[in-house]
Amino acid sequence: MAYCLGGRQNRAVAVRCGGRGDVSESHKLWQVTIGANVTSPIYLDGKLYWASDRGVANCLDAATGESLLQERIPTRARIYASAVYGDGHLYVTTRDSGIIVLEAKPEYREIATNVFEDDPHLLNATPAIADGRLYVRTNGWLYAIGK
Repeated sequence: MAYCLGGRQNRAVAVRCGGRGDVSESHKLWQVTIGANVTSPIYLDGKLYWASDRGVANCLDAATGESLLQERIPTRARIYASAVYGDGHLYVTTRDSGIIVLEAKPEYREIATNVFEDDPHLLNATPAIADGRLYVRTNGWLYAIGK
């Protein structure tokens, strides 16, 4: 199964892999008008999670496309980076309001907000998690955040 978000029309679609020729209808499992222009989803336990560039946290049932969560994130910042998953949390990087940590469940529960107060640069890149650290790049610096 391939799950795709994208385009200015903010759509999400699930397509079965395989086949030949034009499979745009025969292999489409579902399509919804909940999506994101820039960010990509995370597949976790049969659900798709993402934060849209418009600042909305989303969760869909991956099998049906049913919306399980649409909640405005309490920030005015745009979101260009895709969320990442680690230790039961979703890390949502906003362009200028830091990183918002959410519980990875289809209910909105904010765990923390981390702001880089001394760094005036924007955050556009998707973070990476490796060896117990969250790597975050602003337009000016690279941070390694660990326990």
